Amino acid sequence: MRESVLDPLGMVTSTYEQPLPAARESKAARAHSGQGKSMDTKWHVYPEQAAAGLWTTPGDLARFVLEIQRAVRGSPGRVLSTAIAKEMITPVGVGPFAVGLSIEKRGEGWYFTHSGGNWGFRCDLLAHVRKGYGVIVMTNSDSGGPVINEIESRVAAAYSWDSLDKPVPR
Repeated sequence: MRESVLDPLGMVTSTYEQPLPAARESKAARAHSGQGKSMDTKWHVYPEQAAAGLWTTPGDLARFVLEIQRAVRGSPGRVLSTAIAKEMITPVGVGPFAVGLSIEKRGEGWYFTHSGGNWGFRCDLLAHVRKGYGVIVMTNSDSGGPVINEIESRVAAAYSWDSLDKPVPR
């Protein structure tokens, strides 16, 4: 994964190493409960690396999002062809699920999303399929969902994203 995806995209702070090496611990967030208390251990070790093993940052994840957006617009990237990127944002079967992502229509605009929720952490990415904008929010709390929703809504309003379904609460 490092040679095929992470390094070519410049995702230098990301790793699938489990457990997290001691040299990286000082830059990793500690898990917190929904009540805001630090968990007894900093984080879990996840052997199911594809589902829960990526350690990353919003900046690194944004590099992957930009790769998808460029490839969808017809500029094959470092790791994704246009065909693969389009497959990643095409719904399959019933529901909003695509290949590794979810896809949703908001008004007239199409967005791809991917959320994460591990013990003590919540995160989400939301990106417009074609327009090149998006937001990635990561929290170190089991109750991070409302914070994520609020930040996404306010970013969308502040930057006049198209197709907002609802006004931002003030």
